[in-house]
This record gives sequence, C-alpha cells and structure tokens, in this order.
Amino acid sequence: MKIVKMDNKARGITYNNNKIVFVNNALIDEDVDIKITLDKKRYSIADVKKYNIKSCDRIKPKCKYFGFCGGCNLQHLSYENQLKYKLDYLNDMFKPLNVKISKITKSDEFYYRNKITLKVNNKIGFYEINSNNIVEVDNCIIADKNLKDKIDILKKLDTNSINEIILKSFNDKTMIVINSKTDKIKIDVIKDYFDTIYINNKLVYGNRMIATIDNIKYFIAPNAFFQVNLKVARKMFKHIKNTCIKYNAKNILDMYCGCGSISLYISDICNKVLGVEINEQSIKDANENKKINDIRNVEFICDTTDNIEKFDDFDTIILDPPRSGLSRNLINNILNSKINNIIYVSCDPVTLKRDLQSLSSNYNIREIEAFDMFPQTYHVECISVLEKNT
Repeated sequence: MKIVKMDNKARGITYNNNKIVFVNNALIDEDVDIKITLDKKRYSIADVKKYNIKSCDRIKPKCKYFGFCGGCNLQHLSYENQLKYKLDYLNDMFKPLNVKISKITKSDEFYYRNKITLKVNNKIGFYEINSNNIVEVDNCIIADKNLKDKIDILKKLDTNSINEIILKSFNDKTMIVINSKTDKIKIDVIKDYFDTIYINNKLVYGNRMIATIDNIKYFIAPNAFFQVNLKVARKMFKHIKNTCIKYNAKNILDMYCGCGSISLYISDICNKVLGVEINEQSIKDANENKKINDIRNVEFICDTTDNIEKFDDFDTIILDPPRSGLSRNLINNILNSKINNIIYVSCDPVTLKRDLQSLSSNYNIREIEAFDMFPQTYHVECISVLEKNT
C-alpha cells in the first residue's frame, strides 16, 4: 500500500477500500504491507508488516527502543526533515485562516528534556505505542544528560509498591519523585545519585530545587508542571516579552498561569500582571516565586478562567491552556471584552485552529510562530498573536 501523506501525529496515511488508514512508522511515498490493529467505522490504525519500498528520507533511529516505546515517533527522520514535516502540516492546517508560518525555532535534537515520567509495574520504563504495556528501558536519549544514566540506577529500588517515578534536572541538580502506595520506601540505595528525593509529594531528602530562566528563579514542585525544554522555553518567553513591548502591553491578564513562569518573566516591562490558575499548588508556588524574585506588580489568584469576566482593566491577555484549548465561555468573555491584544500559547495545533477560528470574528491574526519544544516527536508549540479589529 502506498503512503500518500502524513497526519499531524506523524503517522503515514493510506486508503483501504476508500477508508483512511493511519500507519505507524510510515513515511510519504513508502510502499508497505500493513497489519490493522484498530478498525473503526470511519478509519483504521495499522502497523507496518513489511517495507516494500522505503523513503529516501528514512534514517536509522538513534534509540534502540524506537518503534516500541511510545515516547518518540520521528526518529526515523533527520532533524531537518522533522522540522519540514512540522512546518508543512502546520501550514496545511492554518491555510484556511490565511496564516503562513515561515519557520520553526530549533532545539537541541537530543538530551533536551529536564523531566521524564517512568511507569512502574514489575519493570521500569515507558508505555508502548498505543498501549499501557511497559517497555523496559535503561536510558532515554531525549532526557537531559544528568538524567539519562539515572534510569538504570532505579533498579536498585524495591518497586513492589511504586506506581510511577518522575526524574527532573535543573541547574545540574537532579530530583526523583516517587509516587507509591506507601511512604515507606528504602531510599538509601539511591541517595548518592540524587540531590532531592520526594515520596508521595513529601520531601524526604535534600533541598527544594530551583530552575532559572534568565534572571528569574522558579521553585520546582515535585508534581507541578514546568517547561520540559528550558532552552526553547527561554526563546518562547523572550518572544512573548518582545510581543508585549511591540504592542505596548501594560496591563496584562495571564490565564492558565501555572507557577507564574510567564507572568514573572514579563513583569519588568509592564505596569501590572494578574495570573489566574485553577490549581492551588501552582498558585502557592507562583506566590513563592514572586517572593524570591522580589516582584511586586504581579498578583495571582486561584480560580477557573471561566469565572473571570471583568477584563476592563487589561489591554492584553495571555492564554496558555492545556491541550483541550479554551472553553466556549472564556472565548465569549474575550469576544465581549475590550482586550486589544491576545497572545495565545498552544501545545495542540488542532484546538488552536478551532479557537482561532472562533476568536477571528473580533480579532485579526497577526502572526503564528512555531517552536520545536519536543524534537523526535510530532508535538510542536505555537505562539499566536491577535489584535482587535478596528
């Protein structure tokens, strides 16, 4: 079967009796024999049984677990071709909005992730592709170099009661977070390998960890979200700050603010920032981060974004929602507001397109810039800038 294109999840696309088939680990122009693994009314998902003709763009993956582990899905393409693939599908997706994305900001190809989450069930590893089965691993080549050799050390632990292990690395220090059915985990066997150890969100060894982006410091909570690719996050934050300067943003509403990463980073170029986040721990962390940086023109509140209705005090709104995107209620509140500028940070182009289509009734899309936050995967971050119609 001939692969005619690739979808936004890096799967090859072919057709079987006029029904679309998504084929894992298949590239454009390859001829393959396939095995259907999931058959639905409108589509099927398949694996490759045999490559009859391989693409000239196919390369040998650097990771021995590629094709089994569900963490990476683009290692069979060179990095330049990964960027081309992402740029092509983004421009294809946003073509109806008359927006052209000219480039993607690059990343280190490997060893960029400052956080990895390992699943535990008699063995330690990552989920298989489209499965909850665990692929046992002893390293990960997209993990920070301070983490990649720590995976094998975890085999020293008694994992009978452990469900999940999170490893993090910032400023050349490493953290392990153990999520377990019991707090009674013998950590003596791993203490010499980690600077900070948490069990079930409780600090049991070492000191709290701090990340730094330019001159802003951030406490890293054990189970809280923080950018996994610090080099690219820094470029994104600078782009957001420069956009605020360009559009003379002075009073800014930061929705889904998390631990205050963007709010605090842009605080020096505006009059005030209000950060809104539903997660109580994140707001607690944000206020601590505000304190350690001695920043006084930023306020954080714990609430759902749907409850924020009065936007009159703000000229600019920053949106950084989860993959599900914006709620209909928030979109309506923005459309009915006097907000001049929208800066929309998205990790899912599909929901971004949906939300931009809704917002475009009152706002012009000035630009979309892409950032390769997650090399070797199909994921890509986009920052969209919208300006109110005059």
